Amino acid sequence: MKKYRLNRNQIKYIAITTMLLDHMAAFILTPEKHPALIVLYIIMRTVGRIAAPVMFYFLVEGYVHTSSRKNYALRLLAFAILSQIPYSLVRFGKASAGDLNVIFTLFISFLMLAVTDRIKSQVIKGLAVALFMLISVFADWGLLGPLMVWIFYMNKGNKIKQIRDYLMIICIQMICTVIFLICNTQNWYEGICQLGIFLVIPLLQFYNGEPGRRTVVNKWLFYVFYPLHLILIWLILKA
Repeated sequence: MKKYRLNRNQIKYIAITTMLLDHMAAFILTPEKHPALIVLYIIMRTVGRIAAPVMFYFLVEGYVHTSSRKNYALRLLAFAILSQIPYSLVRFGKASAGDLNVIFTLFISFLMLAVTDRIKSQVIKGLAVALFMLISVFADWGLLGPLMVWIFYMNKGNKIKQIRDYLMIICIQMICTVIFLICNTQNWYEGICQLGIFLVIPLLQFYNGEPGRRTVVNKWLFYVFYPLHLILIWLILKA
């Protein structure tokens, strides 16, 4: 039996499935509306923590292996713009409210890699990384997302170092989450849900480094799914 036996497409399908579960729980099966389903809510949201780190991991894979970084960046930007209104409607109830969606975070992270690859000075490179991370705070998974992208990229080809640094930043993130929940008297179960971010580690251990079948569906579904599932959730909420 091969140690790593899931290709990129298979892991991405797992990720978008967990994203759907997470968003269904976050916006439809909330404890406030369905208190009897709180255990289901916790499970779905915990599993849902897998999605974003996987997206950031494979952004790096895409950046390294894509045949056209320009086209890659343009696709990210196009779908970030396309997804913004559905994202705002679902999360904030208004088409023009709130922060930017996570695909903007992916786009910012992509630009961070593209720009810093052209900079030789380590000081200027560090300042550029800090600037892009600062810009990302206006988007979902801001700061943490680009930080994940950066450590995955700097340690590309070395899964042990990638996981080591990933563990370090998510442990810090967990501590900050607990402090935030205590200071803002948030619901205790939100802290439990954040533990799901650790589930990314065993999942990536199964990655075999292969892209999977290069079909039109596999290429575009991962872009289309994000705005489409948000539209469906919004329609359910309005029904």
